[in-house]
Amino acid sequence: MIPKEARPKKKHKNKTKAQPLSFSSLPDELVENILARISKWKYPNLSLVSKRFLSILSSPELYKTRFRIGTTEPCLYFCLEDSPNISPPKWFTLRMKSANETLTQGYVTHRDYSLVPVPSIVGSDIYLIGGPSNGPPSSLVRILDCRSHTWRDGPSMSVARAGASAYFIHGKIYVMERCRNNDDNWMEELDVETQTWSPLLSHGATEFRRDWFMIKVFRGKLYAIGNKNYAYDRNEGTWEVVENHNMRFQHIPAAWCEIKNVMYSYTSDGSLRYSYNRRKWIKVEGWGFQLLRSRRRYKLSGECVLGMRNYGGKLLVMWSPGFEENNGKSESRIWCAKIALEGSRNGVWGSVEWVNEVITVTSSYKFLSCVVSWI
Repeated sequence: MIPKEARPKKKHKNKTKAQPLSFSSLPDELVENILARISKWKYPNLSLVSKRFLSILSSPELYKTRFRIGTTEPCLYFCLEDSPNISPPKWFTLRMKSANETLTQGYVTHRDYSLVPVPSIVGSDIYLIGGPSNGPPSSLVRILDCRSHTWRDGPSMSVARAGASAYFIHGKIYVMERCRNNDDNWMEELDVETQTWSPLLSHGATEFRRDWFMIKVFRGKLYAIGNKNYAYDRNEGTWEVVENHNMRFQHIPAAWCEIKNVMYSYTSDGSLRYSYNRRKWIKVEGWGFQLLRSRRRYKLSGECVLGMRNYGGKLLVMWSPGFEENNGKSESRIWCAKIALEGSRNGVWGSVEWVNEVITVTSSYKFLSCVVSWI
């Protein structure tokens, strides 16, 4: 046995310490994959880190990655029209400015949300179709890309329209105009994929063109409500009478929202109600509703609701309590609240997660629409 001290010493190779990887050294594809997993609420701040971050966050590829890995989030877009002026509608998006929270009276949380203008410099597109309700008719279509907040021209309609109603179902946009109820151009449809318009005739509903006063989309079907109620068969391209006006469709309110096949609406006393069958409306019980109904500053009732939207399975409601005089100007505060909903055999339970004043406008502005896009 060789004595320990006589053994030859092993030569150690010089090892160089590995330099730690920095985020800036990662390839664009990997950075994009990481950023796609971060909430879009963080993107405005992240875009200030570097020009490289700004470029990646502005790339359409990032949003394709978000869609592929399932990290898309709901985003609200809100549209107002300056009614005395014939000008393009103004678009806003809901944005959280900070994470600060202030609890008030135990129930409702106030967060720093606001409506910020969308630069006018869907995927996730919003279509602006025809002319404004008080302006000259137009056949033009403008498309807002919610990912890059840029506008582009869409395919023009066959005729010029003003104040037309539009509804999206299964890849097609249906456009109807009341003032054209005596000719065959009162309806047409746009195939979003092919970007082509086709006429939509009122087969099976001759008097429908004169009588309808409300259009509803429920469970993927288009309904026209009037002295008679019609449903549109997309496969046959025809309208058919489904019910008389004195039956269940008369119970559909003007402002409502469908979440998981349940309809929600606000009543004149500020109660949130739900319905499974459109006949019976039941009060939603839960936290924070009494404060929304009674608080003078943002008192909520059915008459002042501007819009209700499905916001990722939660209810987003926007309303304006009324006009106030401020330094000789008539102004309106627009409020927004997010409500979590839980359903069971015993009913629906709700919880007001937050409420916030999001914008103040003068009396010249008129609410047009609000939509939720997943981006």
